Amino acid sequence: MENRLHIALVSAFPPGLQSLNEYGYHLARGLADRPDVESVTVIADLLDEPAPEFVLDPKIRVRRVWSYNSVTAGPAILKAIRATRPDGVLFNLQTASFGDREIPAALGLLAPALTRAMGYPSGLIAHNILAGIDLEKTILRGQPIRQRIVKAGGEVVTRAMMASSYVTVTLSSYADLLQERFPKADVTLVPHGTFDTDRQDMPALADRLARIVTMGKFGTYKRLETLLEAFDLLREGGDNPDLELVIGGTDHPSTPGYLKEVAEARRDDPGVIFHGYVAEEDIPEFFGNARLCVFDYNSTTGSSGVLHQAASYGTVPVFPRIGDFVDLCQDEGLTGENYAPGDAPGMAAAIARLLRDGELAAEIAEGNRLASLGMPFSQVIEFHVEKFRRLQAGITESPVESGENLPA
Repeated sequence: MENRLHIALVSAFPPGLQSLNEYGYHLARGLADRPDVESVTVIADLLDEPAPEFVLDPKIRVRRVWSYNSVTAGPAILKAIRATRPDGVLFNLQTASFGDREIPAALGLLAPALTRAMGYPSGLIAHNILAGIDLEKTILRGQPIRQRIVKAGGEVVTRAMMASSYVTVTLSSYADLLQERFPKADVTLVPHGTFDTDRQDMPALADRLARIVTMGKFGTYKRLETLLEAFDLLREGGDNPDLELVIGGTDHPSTPGYLKEVAEARRDDPGVIFHGYVAEEDIPEFFGNARLCVFDYNSTTGSSGVLHQAASYGTVPVFPRIGDFVDLCQDEGLTGENYAPGDAPGMAAAIARLLRDGELAAEIAEGNRLASLGMPFSQVIEFHVEKFRRLQAGITESPVESGENLPA
């Protein structure tokens, strides 16, 4: 095949544990699966501890060049891009991809625009945007001066991000906001996509263990206190004696020691299991053996990858009716039981309804599974490859044209 593309992917990447590493892994695999892609260079984060690299498609090469919270992340990425000379550079980012401190985070987010300025087409997958985040529900809670600084800097950074060759977002509310504020930017709604949508051998919900799972990077807006209180309420009076809660994931970088503290408080409770980091190969078993996946969030910062995973494996979600969860369900046809943020009795009641009403739970699980089949990850990959092909050919298009015929 002529004119096959060499694409560079800038992303956190496993076995590194930074945010969006799993999504980066699936992007690299999906790009390499394309016959019109000659090679993929992953420009990835440096590992905190030595670990063997994943065995990947021979078309994929991983170059680890940047560190979280380092002001040199951006220059290191640009140097690697110049050295590899790709046909296009795809950035897989959220607002804190390069750090939880303002300066390194902001400097790293300038890389997509600078890549385009260097003459390389740059595509940006923006999993969240600062304008869509309630800073009072983050590590900046109670710090009004710092919040004002972040918002002012965020305006500059967002404007720079819109200078990429093109930008995709995963929620319609983000697309509407950016298209209104930056009408000349090429911004398109491209759903998160669902991995492994051809998996058909998941156990029926009624045959699964009486197990609740939760997964994430905990300690900031993703917490466990409400979930643990609700879990205790569900077991009061001998109800649901076999119920177990499996907690998968790690501390958020901003809250080291959070999970250790929670685990210590629950050391004598055999019903609460701390799984730790859930590796990619363990995802099917983690979700496929559970009936429910519960989200103890007090805020949201974009489309939830965990919600998509739960949907694709037929695990029924229970989540707060707030922000991006509402937008995601409206955009992609996903459903679940809801509760008010921080309301442990309300969460317990929602969980109890699903445990008691197997027919309702199975209906939600099947509806979500079918919805996930309608947004396979291959469509996400196809969009980005086609964008780079058109950019290489010098074809320009209006923002409206760029989003035609995409699933929403």
